[in-house]
Formats: sequence, structure tokens, C-alpha cells
Amino acid sequence: MTTRPKEHVEMEPYAKYTIFKEAYDRINLYKDKEDFLAAHVLSFSILEDRVTAAYVSAYRSLNKEDPPNMHKLEKVFFKMLIDILQSMGVIKEDLHKKLLEAANKRNELMHEMMWRLNAFNSSDVEDIRSLINEVETMTEKFVKLHGTKEDLIKLTE
Repeated sequence: MTTRPKEHVEMEPYAKYTIFKEAYDRINLYKDKEDFLAAHVLSFSILEDRVTAAYVSAYRSLNKEDPPNMHKLEKVFFKMLIDILQSMGVIKEDLHKKLLEAANKRNELMHEMMWRLNAFNSSDVEDIRSLINEVETMTEKFVKLHGTKEDLIKLTE
């Protein structure tokens, strides 16, 4: 799992919005060209970023400080982060299960890619997009419940 470069973490919200917009535009372009592999890889990268951001936002709202080693979160596995989010109460069991299933499917198909170049399809990409939205919704609810107005502002950064 990777995380944003340090200079991207400290970007203004509009600059981050621009990067996400460009990424989603690229996903749509890949889907239009039926390059679902590329669309899926980019979508999953966004999902990993949103899960990492969910952890940071939830930690900040509970502890009123940044998580330890925040800039080293790329060393934390996706599964571990979603386990932590579930234990914190940010995500529920059903979302945890869907995230694990998506990660397992991605891993299986990536490791067998040369044999399954056409294994991804449009619905796989849409499934990841749906998970991104669910993670963001659950994070926002958690921060509203446990955080402060400043935490909500940071959530949009």
C-alpha cells in the first residue's frame, strides 16, 4: 500500500480536488476505451487513499492529534487499516467484509494477470467507486459524532 507523497498531504483542498478530479476523469476515459484493468488499478489506488485518510481523520477526531508516524502509513497494509477502522467503529462489519473481498479479488487477479488480462469489467470499477463513497460517508459520520468542527474541515482537505 502506498500513501500520498508528503507534498500532496500538505496541499490546499482545491489542489487536492483537482488531482482527484483528474484521476476520476482518467478512470472514465479508461472505461470508455474499455480498459477496465487500468480503470480498476486507478480506482483501487483512490480507495486505498480514502481508507488511509479515513484512518487519519478518525484518529484525529478521537485523539485531537495526528496519528503517530502519519507519514509512514504506506508501510501499513490495507487489511490492517480496515481492521483498525472497524475496531475504532468507523466502518461496520458489512463494509469491512466488502473491502476485504475487493482487496482479495484485486490481489488474485493481479497475481494471475498475464493469464487473465480481460478479467476486469466495468462493474468491477463501479464496485470500487461505490466502496470509495461508502468509506467517505462512514468517515464523515464518525468524525461528526466524535470530532469537532475543525476535524470536519480537515476531513475535506
